[in-house]
Order: sequence, then C-alpha cells, then structure tokens
Amino acid sequence: MAASLTARNGFSASFGGSGASNASAKGTTAFVNRAFESYERSANDGTDVAKTVYPSYGSALWKDDSEAAKSNDEAKAPAGCWEKFKRDAWLLPLVHSEFWISAAFSLIQPFYPILASSRGIEAWKYGFVFSLFKVFMLIGSISAEKMINRITPTACYLFGQGGFFIFTILFGCLYWAPGGDVLLGLSIACVTLGGITNTFYLVSMFAVFTTRFPKYRGAIIAFLEFLWGSGNMVGSAIGGALIDAWAYPLPFFVLGAITMLSFPVIARFSSKLNQYSEEEHADSSTEKGSQSRSYYWLLIDPVFLADMVTLMMSWVILGFNEPTLEPSLEDFNLSGTILGSVYTVQFASYSLGGFIAGAFSHYELENFYGMVGQLFTIVAYLVIGPAPFLPFTRTLALVYISQVFTGLGMSAQFVCGYCHGLKRAVQRGYPDNLRTNGFLSSTVLTFAVFGAMVTPPVAGYVVELYGYRKGSMLMFGLLVIWAGMQVLWGSGGATGAILGGAIADV
Repeated sequence: MAASLTARNGFSASFGGSGASNASAKGTTAFVNRAFESYERSANDGTDVAKTVYPSYGSALWKDDSEAAKSNDEAKAPAGCWEKFKRDAWLLPLVHSEFWISAAFSLIQPFYPILASSRGIEAWKYGFVFSLFKVFMLIGSISAEKMINRITPTACYLFGQGGFFIFTILFGCLYWAPGGDVLLGLSIACVTLGGITNTFYLVSMFAVFTTRFPKYRGAIIAFLEFLWGSGNMVGSAIGGALIDAWAYPLPFFVLGAITMLSFPVIARFSSKLNQYSEEEHADSSTEKGSQSRSYYWLLIDPVFLADMVTLMMSWVILGFNEPTLEPSLEDFNLSGTILGSVYTVQFASYSLGGFIAGAFSHYELENFYGMVGQLFTIVAYLVIGPAPFLPFTRTLALVYISQVFTGLGMSAQFVCGYCHGLKRAVQRGYPDNLRTNGFLSSTVLTFAVFGAMVTPPVAGYVVELYGYRKGSMLMFGLLVIWAGMQVLWGSGGATGAILGGAIADV
C-alpha cells in the first residue's frame, strides 16, 4: 500500500499518509516528497516531481500549476466564428478597396481604346500606353518589396491606394485633352503614376493577406482573385452604363471616389495592418538561418520558374486583349452597355474559376488544375476568332463562349501558379513570414507585369497587319507551346526535382 501511495501520490510511507491527508482536507497545499524523486520522474514520464499535481485525499492543486493549467486550456480553446470575425474585422476595408480598385482598373481596357481611336491614335500607338502602364508596374513591384521591409505595409498600401485614386481621376480628365500626340503624351504621364501606385498597393495587400492566414493560402489567393474578377465584372458593367448616361469621364470619377471611402478607416487601423501573422510557425533560430540565404536563389529554381511563367500567361492574355479585343468587336456595332457585358462575362468566369482553383490548391492539386486552365485558354483562342482553319464565321455567341473559357483559364493559371510558388519557397527552406511572402508577391507581379508589358504593342501590330482572326493565332500558338512544355515538364518531373535539389544545396 505504501509503495502504491508513493507511486501514485508522491508520499513516503515513513512520513505517514494521514497527516498529509488531514492537512489537505483543511485546504492547505499538497505535500511533495523528494525522497523518491528519481522514481517519480519515471512514473510521470520523466517530468519533474515538483511540477506534478497530486490530487489524492482531497488535496488542493498547487496555485501556480492550477493557473498554468487554466491558461493552457484557454489558449487551446478554439475561437468561435463570431470571435474570429471580430478579430479580423479590420480586413473588411481592405476587401472594399480591392473590389473597387479592381472595378476602376477595369475601365481602362474596354473604354480607353474608344477614346484614343476617336482622337486619331492608331492601335499600335495606344498599345504603348498599356505597355508603359505595365513598365511602371514592373518598377513598382520591384521597389515595393524593399519598401515593405524598410517602412510598414500600411505606408505602402495607403500610398498605393491614394495614388491610384489620383490616377483614376486624371485618366477620366483625358476626355478634355486635345487629340493626337497631346492625348498620347498625357496618357503616358498618367500611367506613370497609375502603374507605380497600383503595384505598391497590390504587393502590400498580397503580402499581408497571405501572411495573416498561412493555413488557407489557396483560399485566400482565390478570394482576392474573386474580388479582382468580380470588381472588374461590376466595373465593366457600371462603366458602360455611366458612359451611355453621360460620357467617358463619369465612371472614372464615380468609381475613383468610391475607392477612397476606405482610406481613412485603413489609416485609423494601421496598427492592425502591421500585425503580420496569425501565429508563429518557426522558431527564431530556424528563421534567421533561412534568411541568411538570398531569396534570389529562387529565381534559378526550375520548378519555381515554371510556376511564375504559368501565372504570367494569365497577364499575357490580358495584354493581348487590351489593344485588340474591343476594336475587333466594332463590326457588331455594340452599345457601351453590351460592350461592357462582354468583359463582364470574362470576369464573372474569372471570379468563379478563382474559387475552383483555390479548392484544388487547398488539396495540393495545383499542377493538375493549372494544366486544365491552360487547356481552357487554348479553347478560348480557338473559338474567339475563330481560328482560320475552322469552317464557320465569327458570331457574338462565340465571343461570349470564348470569354467564359478565358476567365476560367486565367484564374487557374494565376491562382495555381501563385500557390505552388509559395509551396516551393517553403520547400526550399525559406521561412513562412512576411518577408518571404513580400518577396513572393513582388516576384509574382514582376513576372505578370513583364508578360503584360511586352504583349500589347506586339498584339496591336500583328492584329492590325493580319486582322483579328489570323492575329489571334499568335496567342493560340503561344498557349499551345507552353502547354506542351508543361506536359514535358510533368513527364520529366524527376529531373526537375533533382535540379531543384542541386540548386537548394548551393
């Protein structure tokens, strides 16, 4: 019995159990005997006997131990839905900004070519306006990652949001500019501001959201792309209706003003925006060791590069459509509202496709669905012209069908490429923190913007030279080539893994 009591309760038989139990019954603290400390360690899985709780004979818990147990239970208790909502309610103004900035951004592609062509600017010339917008987005994406590390995400975010508002208003004012080279020069001046500020906003937004919710990155990126797609969808529809109601400047003024409604709220809760992570995942020693290696080693990793090229294709498609799609629809004599609906279908499909891609990414099927998205875009450019080797002519119904496949394919390319790129960075040993996510978001936008920057002048020139039906085969051929490379890469995945591992050892 004494041995049993000793093993279970920490009491020595030589001291007697009754005195201890009586003391416990009167509310005093439990007695801890160190005479058999080595035995108690083994009986309690190696833990220190002084930290062991012995509740027998009515003894009370140690005060420190009881408080620690209570705090541990509270820490482990899962937060309810309402508590989580209140904790993250500061994100709602960011959601508002993403939606309406996307809506304002969507006005440029369908409606600026109409203004430019009506003032005597050729398609290949105003294609350079779209390209220069991407050039300054490229400059902004490279510098934004450094600015986040040097100052705060809030400063980058508010600079981007405020600057893009000014750009939107100025771009609407181009309606009163003289035509020709004057309008072209003023347009270039506007996109200088718009490109830099837009990427400062985007890089800081993606970095904060992906760091804030590390367990649900696929869903978060899909949600942000849903906001971007639905914002573009609504912006195109509202823009066409407002232009029909008055003239070109009205949607730029209205949507620009709406984007700024969240600005004071975000400035007020800037401290929340600077709280980077939902929870700490890696200890500081591991993080410091990983950060000693340059992030730029990722840029020569073949798997990471393939991810970046895949997501870049979605912006290459945007760059091709900017100077070519709207002029190609002039034969249908569409009103502003119907023209906006063509883009609305594309972005509605993009929004839906973003959630589908997020679900596949959550279950680690990014490569599979990314390839499916590539096939969707191939089908889109097969029917939008349609391809010269198809035995039928172009109809508005075919244009709508192509926009459905375009939206689904672009969302798959971007979301799956982004998610797999994040996964690859962690596999390479980089810490899962704001700095890594800031570098990733900056790199993603750099690749995306580069693709969108190079494409518009080339697309405008080719389509003007050969017509839209033959000219669209340029995009069709590029997508087919990259799909073939993806298939070859998939069959040679072991080689890619070996190359990636060799680079990781450098």
